[in-house]
Amino acid sequence: MKKKLALMFLATALTSSVGSAYAATNLEPIKAFFNRSATFVLNGELWQPKDDKGKPMSAIVYNGANYLPVRALSEALKIPIKYDAASQKVYIGAVPGEKTPIFAMPMEIDNVYAVLSKDPAETKVKDKQYKQVLKIDQYGDITFTIDRQYKKLYLDAAVVDPGEYDVEFSLYNAGEAAGNTASTVLETQSVSPKDAVKRLAFDVAGLDKIKIHVQSHNLNPYIYARIVDTSYFE
Repeated sequence: MKKKLALMFLATALTSSVGSAYAATNLEPIKAFFNRSATFVLNGELWQPKDDKGKPMSAIVYNGANYLPVRALSEALKIPIKYDAASQKVYIGAVPGEKTPIFAMPMEIDNVYAVLSKDPAETKVKDKQYKQVLKIDQYGDITFTIDRQYKKLYLDAAVVDPGEYDVEFSLYNAGEAAGNTASTVLETQSVSPKDAVKRLAFDVAGLDKIKIHVQSHNLNPYIYARIVDTSYFE
């Protein structure tokens, strides 16, 4: 019989404790077999699914279908996975409604012209006091590795005194797979000195690594831009 490939949540792939009451009502025993003969080719290359300790795993055959552990496959495809033991829910991809502040994430920044600051004199932006800002007084690049975990990036940004010109925030794909397209702007949004702190929304779905380039359109050397700590990924 021709076997089709499917996904299966294996206990070894998603570690959890299952209470007796839950087990009695939601777990059903089945008769299945390990398929030691099945091999897999992922994106043209031989691929071996492994558990979280690096031990090779085999497909399981049940009712004529080959089943694979969802965690091993999601990691191979670079799709984030998260398990909520309390609700017994598995999230493949982004968790709906989950927000991650940008300053809580590792970032690579231009340390000459873009600097993180917690100085109260510098974190007061448009008459509001923030705990932390990223200040860019000439131009700057900020790079985040997001591993396809998010769909949107929300940047809260402003141009502060004595800035006179609009400032552009441009999104680039900085992942290894971008190749020659890494220099192509995916999206550009701007903030005017007349604006209050402005929220900029960028689509980052499916990207492994991104770069935000901050600069004035007319290449003015002093832009006085601020990204504040209410910015986040979702």
